[in-house]
Amino acid sequence: MRKLLLLFFSVTFLWVTGCAVSSKNSVKNTETRKQEALKVKEECKNYVSQMEKCLKTAKGKDYRKVWKECEGQVMWDMLKEYQDNGFCFDEDECKQKVLDEINRCLDERNALFRKHMK
Repeated sequence: MRKLLLLFFSVTFLWVTGCAVSSKNSVKNTETRKQEALKVKEECKNYVSQMEKCLKTAKGKDYRKVWKECEGQVMWDMLKEYQDNGFCFDEDECKQKVLDEINRCLDERNALFRKHMK
């Protein structure tokens, strides 16, 4: 009976210690990812700069809601920019160009989301 009790306590101790170390490493990895410099491709600088500007000025407690609002605003601003500068002929073509530009910037978009996530 004592051996069984000793075995139980030793397994429990090892399990608790392992979980503590695992969660500690997880926190370090998350902090490291947030501190990494955002590497931006040349074609994504416009999108990233507008999103960062919006996220810094946005107010709200729900980060996902703030993200959606900023992304909508940035898409609208990029659409107007494309139309004003004559980069496309009709609204559908402009919308597609904006979506294509954002889709080319998925890595930057994900890194930006992680960077500003609170």
